Amino acid sequence: MNNFLIVALTTSLLFPSPSQSDTNHFGAGGVFELDLCNIKIPLPPKQEREQKLLEEQLM
Repeated sequence: MNNFLIVALTTSLLFPSPSQSDTNHFGAGGVFELDLCNIKIPLPPKQEREQKLLEEQLM
């Protein structure tokens, strides 16, 4: 029983199935693009203050 387990583990490590070694989640081009559809992401307080200062200077 132990010999069979060792042989099975060794075989699975040496010869992985093609489905495990050939996974590509990004499609053929390899480019992943995320569209946020104009979602407002809150800024940290420091960046929010800087943004307000910039807006005031532009007005």
